[in-house]
Amino acid sequence: MPSFQRFFFATALALASTLAVAQSPLAASRAAADAAQAERRAERDQIQRDRRALEARRIKEEAVCYQRFSVEDCLIGVRAQVRDQESALRQREVALNDADRREKAALRVQSIEQKQQEQREKLEAGERPAPMQAASRAQAQAQGRAEREHDAQQRAAQQHSREQSHDAAKAERAAAQPGQISEARARYEAKQKAAQERREKHEKARADAEAQGRKPAAALPPPPPVPSASAAP
Repeated sequence: MPSFQRFFFATALALASTLAVAQSPLAASRAAADAAQAERRAERDQIQRDRRALEARRIKEEAVCYQRFSVEDCLIGVRAQVRDQESALRQREVALNDADRREKAALRVQSIEQKQQEQREKLEAGERPAPMQAASRAQAQAQGRAEREHDAQQRAAQQHSREQSHDAAKAERAAAQPGQISEARARYEAKQKAAQERREKHEKARADAEAQGRKPAAALPPPPPVPSASAAP
């Protein structure tokens, strides 16, 4: 092989090796980012499953509350626990969104640094790299638009997932209430009505006793108020 060909191939190989070394950190970072995003997607899916399970548990526990003596206190406790756990789920979502933003910012910085490194290497090799041409600027702008569109799509997907979870929970409540909460509430209200009737009967007996000059019996305490279903979180 002639010497000039050996020199040409050696130079090309050296340049290719230099570019590969310069690109490999960014490529590795992008691969790691893709893997991390896949993990975060799985985590978001798990959050939605946890949210649906939390809503189903709330429905069951509220139905149990209506069978207890202290209904209102029981409902307050159940709903407070649900609010705390829902807040924890939201915090997990916020942490995932923050991780997305930090990762994208780090990739942008690394991409800029790699381009600067390539420019320095060309200068050290004796080349005179031209300033960024219109095509390069257009490519950078297109990349920025693609990232913004991706962010918007991700936010829309998260919102859609939350709406689906909310609709599913609402449907579960609608399906469960006739068989669980409404039935339990009906039993509770029947007990309240019976207690009110006994109280009215007792009051009538007191009035009759007073009218006849006898000592009336002590008054019965009023029944507790019926919990409002609209107080649910």
